[in-house]
Amino acid sequence: MMQLRDPRAFAARKLLSGLLAQDCCSYIDFVGGGIMTTKEFFEQMDARIAKYDLLCHPFYKAWSAGELTREDLQAYGRNYFHQVAEFPDFLQEFGARVHDEQLRRAVLVNREDELGKDVEGSRPHAELWLDFVEGMGGDRGTDHIPVKEIGELTGWFHSVAREGTPEEALAAFYAYESQVPRVSAEKAKGLREMYGADEKTCEYFTVHTTADVYHSRIWKHQLGKIVQGNPAAAKKALNAGENAAKVLWKALDGIEAARVKKVA
Repeated sequence: MMQLRDPRAFAARKLLSGLLAQDCCSYIDFVGGGIMTTKEFFEQMDARIAKYDLLCHPFYKAWSAGELTREDLQAYGRNYFHQVAEFPDFLQEFGARVHDEQLRRAVLVNREDELGKDVEGSRPHAELWLDFVEGMGGDRGTDHIPVKEIGELTGWFHSVAREGTPEEALAAFYAYESQVPRVSAEKAKGLREMYGADEKTCEYFTVHTTADVYHSRIWKHQLGKIVQGNPAAAKKALNAGENAAKVLWKALDGIEAARVKKVA
């Protein structure tokens, strides 16, 4: 029987409980454009992200319907491994230039979780991802050259982590991790029901149905503090969040195009 992985999220939950002392009820004054509450800001952010809802992508729809082959899932896993493996690097790059102590600690907690250092016995998330690839009949090799859209995805996240403003980086992380719990739950369901996957194969997705709920809430809280009373930061964040969602969608476009080309 698989051990429940809730302890992985313990550090994030503990940090979150210390951060969320109040709800988003402050205001952002837009010169010549009225006033928007931070609640309304996040409604706009979520609406922009929803334009590129990953569960609506043809590749993930095919996954849920059981229309992908195991070879398709292997290829997806080898390609998307690069985003999973490099995510701790994005956090490191951003955290290295953060001056706010609370924000730096939040980034560190997330990175430790990704690297499997948060709870004794945990494993790096990249290793859990390779369990998925292996469960679909692939190998654990990591030298695969991805489709160009995956390179564009990781390149974009490296750029925003290294050079973006704090609100841009946080919005990018929020756009990514706020979608992961729903997407992971649907992937795990599809793997079990359509592909007969065991729990080890599904574990990456099982873990992320919980862990990234807390991660995205932390990003949301930290982002809310920055945009409060700062319309310029709010606009940058909204644009970065939408751009992150768009580049994530385009990465799936590349994977789907390669799949369709192979079939043809």
